[in-house]
Amino acid sequence: MASKIRDGARLCSRAPAGDRIARVSFQDVAGRRVLELRSAREVDERIDAIAGSLARELAGRTPLVVVIAEGARRFAARLAIGLEARGVASERIEVRARRSHGTELRAVEIEGCDPGVFRDRDVVITDDIADEGRTIEAVAALVRSGSPRSLRVAVLVCKPSRLRADIALDHVGFEVAGGWIVGYGMDLDGALRELDFLGVLEGTD
Repeated sequence: MASKIRDGARLCSRAPAGDRIARVSFQDVAGRRVLELRSAREVDERIDAIAGSLARELAGRTPLVVVIAEGARRFAARLAIGLEARGVASERIEVRARRSHGTELRAVEIEGCDPGVFRDRDVVITDDIADEGRTIEAVAALVRSGSPRSLRVAVLVCKPSRLRADIALDHVGFEVAGGWIVGYGMDLDGALRELDFLGVLEGTD
C-alpha cells in the first residue's frame, strides 16, 4: 500500500524550509558520534512553519493534538506554542503504542484511549518520526473510529523509502533517507532524546 506525503509537506520538492537534510558536522555525545543534520534553530523554525500552516487550516477551532508517546512530546509542545502565538488554542492527549512481534507486520495496539474523545473534533496526530508508519496508521484508525470532524497527521521526520503503511502525512518537518535519528525527542535506548538538534548516529546510515 502506498503512503502519501501530501502537497505542502513534500520536503524534496515543495516545502522551501524542509528540503532534504544536508549533513553538517559530527559531535561526540554521551560516548557516541552523532552527525548533526539540522540545528536547534532550524528545527524550531521548521516546526513554527508547520504551526503556521495548521493555524490557517484550523482558524476558529480548538484542535485536539494526539501525542504518540514520549518521542513526540517536544514536537507537539512546540507546535502548541506556535498555534497559540497565532490565536489557535489546542488541547493535548497522549497515547501509547504496544507492538506485537508475533507477525511480520508487527501489529500495533493503542493503549489508554477512548475513541469517544475524538467525536466531532479536529484531530492532529503528532509523532517524532514516520519510519514504517505502522504506529501512525494504528492511531489514525483509532481516531477515525471515534468519528472526528477532521484528521491531520504531522511528523517531525519522515523516511519515505521505509514507509509501509497506508497513511497520508499532511505536515512533515524533514525527510531523511535512513540512519538512526536522535535528538528532539528521538532516542537510542533512552539516551540522546534531550538533544536540541536532529542528528544521525555514525555508521547507521
